[in-house]
Amino acid sequence: MAGSDEGKVTTASGVPVKDIYTPDDIKHIDYERDIGIPGKPPFTRGVYATMYRGQLWTIRRLTGFNTPEDTNRRYREEYELGQTGFSIAPDISTAVGMDADDPRVSADVGHAGVPIYSVEDMETVFNGLPIEKCSTFLADRVGGLLTPAYFLMAEKRGIPLNQVRGTTANDLCTWSSIDLFNQPPPDGFLRYAVDLIEWCTQNAPRWYPVSFNSYNPRDNGINAVQEMGMLMATVIQYVEEAKRRGRVPLDRFVRRFAFNMAMHSDFFEEIAKLRASRRLLQRIMKERYGIEDPACGQLRVHVQSSGSTHTHQEPLNNLVRIAYQVMAGVLGGAQSIHANGYDEAVCLPTDQAMLLAIRTEQIVALETNVTNTVDPLGGSYYIESLTKELEERAWDYIKKIEDQGGMAEAIKSGWIHREYKKAIIEHERKLASGEITVVGVNKFRLEKEPYEVPIFRPDPRSPDILIERVKRLREQRDDAEVARALKNLEAVVRSEENTFPAIMEAVKAHVTPGEMARIQLEVYGPWTYPIGG
Repeated sequence: MAGSDEGKVTTASGVPVKDIYTPDDIKHIDYERDIGIPGKPPFTRGVYATMYRGQLWTIRRLTGFNTPEDTNRRYREEYELGQTGFSIAPDISTAVGMDADDPRVSADVGHAGVPIYSVEDMETVFNGLPIEKCSTFLADRVGGLLTPAYFLMAEKRGIPLNQVRGTTANDLCTWSSIDLFNQPPPDGFLRYAVDLIEWCTQNAPRWYPVSFNSYNPRDNGINAVQEMGMLMATVIQYVEEAKRRGRVPLDRFVRRFAFNMAMHSDFFEEIAKLRASRRLLQRIMKERYGIEDPACGQLRVHVQSSGSTHTHQEPLNNLVRIAYQVMAGVLGGAQSIHANGYDEAVCLPTDQAMLLAIRTEQIVALETNVTNTVDPLGGSYYIESLTKELEERAWDYIKKIEDQGGMAEAIKSGWIHREYKKAIIEHERKLASGEITVVGVNKFRLEKEPYEVPIFRPDPRSPDILIERVKRLREQRDDAEVARALKNLEAVVRSEENTFPAIMEAVKAHVTPGEMARIQLEVYGPWTYPIGG
């Protein structure tokens, strides 16, 4: 059982599940209005008419470790194995906007992501890789270095910005769920995020300037309904800010929105969640904002198997969990999928885990034949009933967030973090009581681990290598150019201007992530993660 509600069977989100579903369970669902055909509103059955018969999803693993050179070697291996997109996992220093020699992070540089401090580092990461063919996801800090460095690298390769392809994370919801140094408050984050979207509408129209991301919040214990509600409330927050500014028509502002969601273990609920999310976005764009162009309501989504479901006990069991989660993403209609390494509850993925993750997606794509027809579960009495129920519950949750003043205010007040806290406590209670089952953890637990798995160990030399590199960067750059760029960046941040051109100028002048972040914090002040509220 996924869960229980006074002895009744429920989904992981608490939706009651009947013994059997019949036409009576979908009698209030109108096919044209609520389901339709793939590629047409409300996009319940998929955002493209032919889906995987036309093109398979992108195989894209979030990767980075040690140094830019080591990460480049891993990207080359992944590409040779058949990965079709790249995804940068920055290390802690890059993610929070600190330089390698900052004592708060210097011991951890490169240990859980790739450190990138300059355009040259970005060029090293992608040396010999065809970025003109494969798009890239950047888990970039808001106002950070990765996106401008990637754009500058593309221009040096002769790829015009209006042709460069990829995605920037840039999501308020994501960073609300991670306790990091150097985070600006929600208002500052929102300002930088919307600046990038506005700039890209004019200069990089094929780039996705935001990926609304509920993956990290879901790993904080929330359920599928809360995940959808937080995701869509964040979309509404961004559109409201664009509407307030009035600089870009809304149909242009929303045209290149991307999404990043978790694939959890409740198989049918996760499939229905993706279908319901597509319907939610389409309704928000059309009914709330009056945007008639259907392309503006297409939820193009990357999904990732949920790290919070993977166990360090019997870690090979995670291979099975990951395979089912990938299958749920496929049957739910995802455009891009990351299969985790089976050992990620223990360490960064080993070479073996990385290979098996890619092979898992390839086997689902090419051996199971689930891609032969579009939305093969469409019309299932259970799936359609569950899709409708999740959609309605998500609307109610969006209303709860809006009652707090919107997503930014809900984060600022600590309301969102209290939701995380309650979810984590409730999950642990259910795990301890046996209301939920995790095989090998609270059921069928072995007294002794039955096998050992290889452990990835980061190169202990990485911090020293990167500390020396960032010191050398400061010594070799033009100090006068750096000073001009920093002065201009601070002036722009203190004004109402769009910040991204000044950030691009700063990165081009070899201003470091720590130097840029200091300006953010001087203007907006630091933000304290309110999980204790």
